Amino acid sequence: MKRSFACTLLVLLFSMTAFANSAIVHITVKNFRGTIRVYDPGLRYNLTRGNDTTLRLDAHHSASYTVTIDKPVSLVLYFSSNSVSTTYNLYLSPGDELFLIADFSKKNNSITVTGRGSENNQPEISMLAGSDLQASKSDTKPDRVIAIVNKQFLLNKGILTNYIAEHKPWSGFIKATTLNLQYQAISDYYFSYQNNIYGKPKDQEPKWRKIQDSLFSKANLSNDEALGSHNYAQFINFVIIRRSGDLWGEYQTNRRLFFKKWFNCDTVKGEKLFKEARHGILMAKVIDKYFKSKAAEFEYGQATKYLYHKADYPSVIYLFNHFKKKYPASAYVKGFSNTISGIIIKQKNTLSNKAIFVADNGGKLNTMNDVVKLTKGKTVLVDMWGTWCGPCREEIQKNSKQLRDHFKGKNVIFLYIANRDIGREKEWKKQIAYFQIEGQHILANHKLTEDIMQKVKATGYPTYIIIKKDGSYKQATTRYPVNVQAMIKEIEAASI
Repeated sequence: MKRSFACTLLVLLFSMTAFANSAIVHITVKNFRGTIRVYDPGLRYNLTRGNDTTLRLDAHHSASYTVTIDKPVSLVLYFSSNSVSTTYNLYLSPGDELFLIADFSKKNNSITVTGRGSENNQPEISMLAGSDLQASKSDTKPDRVIAIVNKQFLLNKGILTNYIAEHKPWSGFIKATTLNLQYQAISDYYFSYQNNIYGKPKDQEPKWRKIQDSLFSKANLSNDEALGSHNYAQFINFVIIRRSGDLWGEYQTNRRLFFKKWFNCDTVKGEKLFKEARHGILMAKVIDKYFKSKAAEFEYGQATKYLYHKADYPSVIYLFNHFKKKYPASAYVKGFSNTISGIIIKQKNTLSNKAIFVADNGGKLNTMNDVVKLTKGKTVLVDMWGTWCGPCREEIQKNSKQLRDHFKGKNVIFLYIANRDIGREKEWKKQIAYFQIEGQHILANHKLTEDIMQKVKATGYPTYIIIKKDGSYKQATTRYPVNVQAMIKEIEAASI
């Protein structure tokens, strides 16, 4: 009897502990045909996954989602259909169990939330919004932008004050939401600053920067307390990407000064250091300069994921190793290690005999007509890519094998033309081996690239071109990011 009671008590204690280290959201939707995605902070430790996942609804249009947590987190629901595009932000603490019902046939989707933690997640909180800067997207002066941002911040602050008075949420919710509003305002302004003056005369930049510095002084760029804020996480991710891009601009403008400033070495030594993993090195420099403690650990993890999904594997390995030295006990290190080991193994891949290189690597081909003559009588998918192009590598990694497998044994040729890669033959073939890109390959000279892009009226990479059996060609309707099934249908239609 005592043993039975002890076992029951242990099971009960285990269940209570397990529940205390998780939170559950039960979702039921009515009159909705679309997808529901969940932004889950726990997914940040999985290198191969994005930070969100799609919910699968049952026959009753319901689903449950459990997050394993040891502290409060922000969970974001994205509802998307042909007629609806909306988000719902949830604040979850360990032990919460929410029941959310949304009826999309009614005004404001008629959302109700009950259960433990519901006082922190009532629909009024979804009224908190970012600034509508559409009207000012072409402004080169910051005055109207900051006025809109300040107005929206005060509006949000009033909504939060009323919400606190009515629903009596937890103190942790109040602190987290206040931070979220602060970084929403900073993020809105920073996005406009970076986008509105990009590629334009810099005479207004000091004004933009002065306002930015004032905003940054009120809410630190490196803020461990704000890591639970979804807006803060998005904001600093963008900062890392944009500021590493600024460093790349410094490198291209004055390499001698760049290497002296950032590496304390001459150009020869700097170029050797900077050869393969340049984007990983740049991101590490930015993180080390602007972030510390847990905020830096978070950004190392996010930057590594960003480069992984850009398929920039030398940079992924560099950044991971740099990160691992600083934070050897990090959950990111544990979560990423197996995938990183797989990348290192794949880097030893050799060229497949199904990778066919055009004579002289195609260096004597100067026009699109020269390319057409190579593949006369065949349907061809031309992939205009480059080893330096993140979206190109990303698409090759995700889609190229699936496309080739679908058309295996059929009269369809896959032709990969690398652009702006002259002088990088070794890296070119190394990437073809890594991704096991089967098909025909050309290393385009400048004339060939310009002729092809001009004739198909394309401006960016990757660009896809379909050549028909009769030699006619046009840029594919399916563009980046590629929907594989749409591309398959387009190729099949061209091959008839």
